Amino acid sequence: MSDQNYFLNTDIIGDFNDSTMDNSGYGSLSAAEKNQTYFAYFDAVGGTGPEIIDQTAYFVKYLIDAQGNVVAPQPNSIDLTNMLQNFEPGKVVNVTSLEGTTLFNSLLGDKTITNIGIIEPILISQTGSGVQDRASKLYFTNNGANYAYSSYDFRFYAKKPATDQNLSVSSTAITFTSETFDTNGLYDTSNSWYTFLSGTADHNNPVSFKTQLNIWPQYGYDPVTYAPDINQPLPTEVTVYIKSSPVGSSAFPTVLTQKTFNITQPTKISVRTPYTSFDSGSKIQIQANTSPPNPIGGLYVGPWVAGGSDSYFTCFPLYTNEFTSSLSYYWTTGSNSTSYITASAELGNAYSFGLRQLNPTSSLGFSTIIKPFNAQPGDYMRFEYNPEKTFVIYEIITDGEYNLSLRLNKNIPTGTNINNFVIYRVNPNNGNQIILDVKKPAGTTGQSLTGFLKPQYMSKELEDNFTTIIQKLAAEGII
Repeated sequence: MSDQNYFLNTDIIGDFNDSTMDNSGYGSLSAAEKNQTYFAYFDAVGGTGPEIIDQTAYFVKYLIDAQGNVVAPQPNSIDLTNMLQNFEPGKVVNVTSLEGTTLFNSLLGDKTITNIGIIEPILISQTGSGVQDRASKLYFTNNGANYAYSSYDFRFYAKKPATDQNLSVSSTAITFTSETFDTNGLYDTSNSWYTFLSGTADHNNPVSFKTQLNIWPQYGYDPVTYAPDINQPLPTEVTVYIKSSPVGSSAFPTVLTQKTFNITQPTKISVRTPYTSFDSGSKIQIQANTSPPNPIGGLYVGPWVAGGSDSYFTCFPLYTNEFTSSLSYYWTTGSNSTSYITASAELGNAYSFGLRQLNPTSSLGFSTIIKPFNAQPGDYMRFEYNPEKTFVIYEIITDGEYNLSLRLNKNIPTGTNINNFVIYRVNPNNGNQIILDVKKPAGTTGQSLTGFLKPQYMSKELEDNFTTIIQKLAAEGII
């Protein structure tokens, strides 16, 4: 029966939300959840911090069915699938133990399932439990190699001066002001070009250049005010180039990449090159031109590149393993009362190329990061060391040019330190842990606890046979 017909045949199944003459409505039939066919035997418990605060993982050794059959859930197996289906997050389980100890009493009784699987940290800046306890640098590695620069770094970032710059039909060199990263004096503000002082092949590290320009279109000329008439925007074609020069030359004959844009209102556009190797002495310049002509004081005014930080020129090496919070912070947002956050350029670069973070020096004891920074919908993000500031990542947003933003499941409270964070995943396909919303008691490290997890709604057969099954397995030495 198709889903459509199933829901149309209300004379057979009734309305689930209402009582009916044929007793098929809400409260009249057993719900599907009252048919769990397995319970679990666990042989250890452990705290889930610092990734998940104040919860406990129960390590399942066996799943047991109504006939007393015993299976050990393995990664990516049907038995693990059965565990996931019988112990769903949000459901309640009853925890019992055959041990007489009172040490773990708080872990027994009815508890709520919060997650299933192994906790995997993805990205961490936290170094302590305080709001300001975070790493000033994050280090990354690629293919097991740590790409550190002790004396040379290709990175730089330059923004537009405050003055607007008009474009012309011929290629115009876009001017920038050197800002950060530029530890080797790579950007020449007088000539508006970047010079390689060392060849990228010497470092086995090709680079990519990107520019963002805030371009305003042409406008009709107001003869009274002698200013652009912003009520008369005109479609304006603008082409942006990233060009290179041969070694020892100040001409730029080689186009690394170009894009043409039809601008009808003030628009931020971006252009980025592929990763390319360059020789020492090569130069890079951003150029732009427009069509048709744009006479100042004639019939039209513009177009131009607006001055200020909305327009910039930057360089990314393929391999980079550190950046500092004093540069641009790891995450930014227009307002902390929002559910969207945007990564810094370096963090977006690490994401795009699947670099893996090296754990920061930390007293919190995070598990070793073994996964690349490839955040996914469904991962968790916590700010500060505060369980109330734990969020679910709903959406990963990229623009195809290595920019990265995340949409979270709720707004971030005002005043939150969004650069004190951890991103982690609970992987249901790799592990046998059932995580319950209860804090592991202090002073129990090294102490063992074994017992059973019973779904709140077990099948009648499983419920009736539970005690007999336990006695049988205990007699056989299985539990």
